[in-house]
Amino acid sequence: MAVSEESGDSRGPIHFVLVHGIGGGAWCWYKIRCLMENSGYKVSCIDLKSAGIDQSHADSVLSFDDYNQPLMDFLSALPENEQVLVLIIIKDCNNMT
Repeated sequence: MAVSEESGDSRGPIHFVLVHGIGGGAWCWYKIRCLMENSGYKVSCIDLKSAGIDQSHADSVLSFDDYNQPLMDFLSALPENEQVLVLIIIKDCNNMT
């Protein structure tokens, strides 16, 4: 059963937004994404700045705000009534201070 409230909630299934850790990319979620979508969930995988298919040069990422900007842009473009669960896997961030 997909995540849809049985209490008559008309917002539909929860939208899972999967975010990779440092040095990863949206590609790291491909197996989980397929399993979740086949189970009826709505899933988006986001590439952060200079990661995955994002063409930005790594030297252009000067802060966590820069790195996270693609996620912030994506979330701000979602409809107000959409239920969103953001899952972030954090790996070593020692080089991002």
